[in-house]
Amino acid sequence: MDIIDIRRFFRNRFEYYVDNKDASGVGVRDEVQLSLQDVCELLEADMEPFPRRYDPDMKKICGHEYLTWFREERTYGDVARLMNRKLAGENGSMPRIGGRWVHAVLASTRQPSV
Repeated sequence: MDIIDIRRFFRNRFEYYVDNKDASGVGVRDEVQLSLQDVCELLEADMEPFPRRYDPDMKKICGHEYLTWFREERTYGDVARLMNRKLAGENGSMPRIGGRWVHAVLASTRQPSV
């Protein structure tokens, strides 16, 4: 798969999630059998800037921490990591999100690896 296609698959599923609160999104608008979480995993390291036209949707995703999101330009990888964390809380594989979860996810990506 080409990275351009993966980003398109992500945007399709992301929009569907924001509108319907349904994370599966398999086949949404493109008939590709990947869920939102599948596509997020493929994009976690993507440094391509995420389109600013999604800022209102990111405000919904980030909730009370939306200002943390808007402090600097963000990437597909940033959005993918945030969505992975949010989905993990929803499916029970991690505690539900709360507190400063956006800050925690974004800060964890800046830490140098050992």
